Amino acid sequence: MSLSADKLEKNWETFEKLVMKSCGDAGRSMLDALGERMIMCPSSMRSDQVGAHPGGMIQNSLDVTMQMRKLNESIDLCDDVMSILRVGLLHDLGKVGDESDSLFVEQDSEWHREKLGQMYKYNENLRKMSVSHRTLYLLQRYGIPLSQEEWIAIQLAQGSHFEENRFYVGSESSLGILIQQSKTIINHIFKKS
Repeated sequence: MSLSADKLEKNWETFEKLVMKSCGDAGRSMLDALGERMIMCPSSMRSDQVGAHPGGMIQNSLDVTMQMRKLNESIDLCDDVMSILRVGLLHDLGKVGDESDSLFVEQDSEWHREKLGQMYKYNENLRKMSVSHRTLYLLQRYGIPLSQEEWIAIQLAQGSHFEENRFYVGSESSLGILIQQSKTIINHIFKKS
């Protein structure tokens, strides 16, 4: 799947508006610095995963945020809409890479593309960091303040199965539960389609 130029533009406008609403001037600084790469960033590397195409990260972030809001409306876990926006929109920011280079680069091996569906690979020129750690680094780099609950939710967004997140199992914040369940629902919808 690929997104049309119109869909990329519409997604960016929505994403930009919501980031500005939830992060203010610090959000503007981040968007100005990383915007072009954010617009084109995939959400995953393989075609059997959500968003393995240009624009996938922003599309997935918007979908996850919308799902978080819907889920929260039905079970009322969080009364801070701005926290839901910050966590939902920015939880995958680390997939952009860092200030100078992208995390995902196009797969140059035709065999990997055809046989494994691996559309992208990791950029070996970047310092090794988990997506959640890179996300938290970039957010602090651009001065976007997070509450403890938001920080933990972003840390947990990639899943409790990672060793660094096992400590939190059983004591996840409300936002942590919302982001994890929303990502699971979005992934389930993708696999059914």
